[in-house]
Amino acid sequence: MPIATSDAAMGEMLAVLLARDMADGERAIVGTNSDIQVAACNLARQRHAPHLWWVSGPGGMTNASEGIIRPAADAENIAVAEAVMDLPQMIDFIDWQVHFFDFAILGALQTDRFGNINTVCIGDHARPKLRGPGTVGISALCGLSHRFYIMMTRHDRSAFVPKVDFVCGAGFLDGGTSRTDRGLPEGGPKLVVTPLGVFDFEPANKAMRVKSLHDGVTLDEVRDNTGFDLLVPETLQHTVPPTAEELFTLRRLVDSTGVLARKFPWPTSRHAANSKGVR
Repeated sequence: MPIATSDAAMGEMLAVLLARDMADGERAIVGTNSDIQVAACNLARQRHAPHLWWVSGPGGMTNASEGIIRPAADAENIAVAEAVMDLPQMIDFIDWQVHFFDFAILGALQTDRFGNINTVCIGDHARPKLRGPGTVGISALCGLSHRFYIMMTRHDRSAFVPKVDFVCGAGFLDGGTSRTDRGLPEGGPKLVVTPLGVFDFEPANKAMRVKSLHDGVTLDEVRDNTGFDLLVPETLQHTVPPTAEELFTLRRLVDSTGVLARKFPWPTSRHAANSKGVR
């Protein structure tokens, strides 16, 4: 059994946590700014899901991998992809076919208690404090994929809000059965992975719930950095850190140039925990 290791950058840890939940033969889609998402898919393919099939939403490249992480839309991925789909095909898959994709992995400016995501703007849409990249295909992916994952590189009250300022990706809307009551197919977010922990959603009311906390993270810290009340199970679980084997595979076969460690280090607020061996 591979031993667990604390020698992981934040981006590496998030990739490992996402990869663990992927299954062989599944179909996935990632967006433009998707270094961690691409690493997660390729790590799963290297370890336990060799027939997992992922595609770059903006570029149409499928299973692009040569051990180097590049932006998903980078034209250099064409040479190392198994296939390339043109735009009409991508639109057909993304916008019209319910559950064609088993999952999407999405980042966001904001997410809320019921897993709705916002990549459009912070504040009023007419006079925003911050404008994001926009909706692009996120509405369709959240609405039509069998499930989606929310990957956040920040965990604070500006990112985890009671209600997102603009719903561009529907999670469970207002909770309970409101998603399907409003005509969307079964689906929604499965997991939220952040620098503080892993979160899922209570099956009945669909509110976000603590699944596990990373080593060195306390429940009070998570509550202080979340803008709504999280559901908490009776027994708190600790996140299983990346194993030596997972990190070896990630660094040798997926991210050989160390993009994840350079671009996604642990936040400064975690330095105290890191000094105790938590990375």
